[in-house]
Amino acid sequence: MATEIEVHNSISIVGRGVVLMGHVRTGTVRIGQVTVPLVLGHAAARRLEVSAVERLSSMEGRGLAVGIAFRNPPHLDDLKRALPAGSILVLEEPGELKARII
Repeated sequence: MATEIEVHNSISIVGRGVVLMGHVRTGTVRIGQVTVPLVLGHAAARRLEVSAVERLSSMEGRGLAVGIAFRNPPHLDDLKRALPAGSILVLEEPGELKARII
């Protein structure tokens, strides 16, 4: 089952890089999950892999608030354009991808 995150914001943190903040609507966020293909800047669509997940306690809203970092993250502006506040980020397990490809 896919994990859905309602995007609140994306920021750049010194020493961490680009971090997407949002609320978990369904599922569980785990390291190693990947996004559905995202168009980031002028490059072809690509998937981002979750490299870190932090629980956030200072955000208001429904659901568990999390900060998510990605391996080989895109530029902050590209991530904000692809996933503006209020959009839904869908994360999948890597095994799910292989099952659909075969």
